[in-house]
Amino acid sequence: MSESVISLMNSELQVNTEALTEFLKELLIRQIDEPAEKWLLEKLAGLNQQPQPRDLFLMFSAVPRFLGKNKLNLTIEEINRLKELRKGLSLEGWTVPQTARVLTLCSFQYKDASSFLQLLDQIFSIAEVAEMVALYSALPLLPYPDMLKTRAAEGIRTNMSVVFDAVVLNNPFPCEYLDEAAWNQMVLKALFMERPLYKIYGLEQRSNEQLSKMISNFAHERWVAGRPTSPEMWRPIGKYGPDSIYEDLEKLAAIDHPDQQAAAILAAGSLNTKEAKSFLKSHALVAAEVSENNTTWDDIGIRWGAHHN
Repeated sequence: MSESVISLMNSELQVNTEALTEFLKELLIRQIDEPAEKWLLEKLAGLNQQPQPRDLFLMFSAVPRFLGKNKLNLTIEEINRLKELRKGLSLEGWTVPQTARVLTLCSFQYKDASSFLQLLDQIFSIAEVAEMVALYSALPLLPYPDMLKTRAAEGIRTNMSVVFDAVVLNNPFPCEYLDEAAWNQMVLKALFMERPLYKIYGLEQRSNEQLSKMISNFAHERWVAGRPTSPEMWRPIGKYGPDSIYEDLEKLAAIDHPDQQAAAILAAGSLNTKEAKSFLKSHALVAAEVSENNTTWDDIGIRWGAHHN
C-alpha cells in the first residue's frame, strides 16, 4: 500500500471519541460493583473538570485496587456496537483494569499535541507490563495518531508477547498508520513469534510484493531447517506471489496436513493467474473440499492456534 493510499485512508477515519468513552464506561459499570462504580465516576469527573497529570498517573495505577482484575465480558450487541464505533478494534481478551485505563487516557482533557505526547511519554516511562498493554491497546482511540507511529514501532520491537500482542493483534492502528517497511517487519516478527495472524487487522488489505518475497524466504529457511511452518503465513501473499510461489504452493500441498493443503488452495485462489488456475485444477479434490466446507483463512488460523499453542 502506497503512502498516498495510507494518507487517504487515514483522512477518512472517523473516531467519535466521546461515543467511545461513553461506551467503555457503560461496559465497565455493567461489570463492577457499586463502590467501584462510585470511585470510577468520581475520578472521571475530576479528569474532565480540572485535569491534572498527577491525577491521571494516580488513577492509572490505582485501577486494579478499586475495580478488580476480572476479564471484560461483552454481549453480542456490544460487540456489534463496537464495530460501528471503531472499525478493526476488538476487546477480545481485555480485562476490566485494562479497559478502565484506556478509558482514563481517552477521558483526560489534553491541552495540545505537545502536552499530550509529554504526558504519554511520562506514563510509558513508569508503566509496568499490564499498564503497557493498556497503553498500546489504546493507540487507535487516542488523539494525534500520526504522532504515535514511533511509539507503536517501539511496542512492535519488544520481545514480551503480551505487549507485542497489544500493538499487533485486534488493533487497527498498525494497518492504518504504519508504512510498508514497518508493516512488513511487523508481520514477519509475528510469524517468528508464532502469533495468530488471523487477529491482525488488515492483513490482506496491506499485502504487497516485498512482503510476499519475505514470507517465501522465511518459509524456505524453515523448510531447510526441518522446522514446521504455520499455514497462516501464506495469507498475506495476496495477489503478489514471488517467482517461487508455485513451487512453494506445491510443497505446501504435499504436506500431509489438511490446513496446510487448504492454505495452498486459498493462496492460489488469491493470485488469479493462469498458473494459479492450473495449480487449482491439478489439486481439484482438495479445492473441492475447501469450497464445500467454506474454509476460510480465519478457520485455518483458529484451528492451527488451538493445536500449536
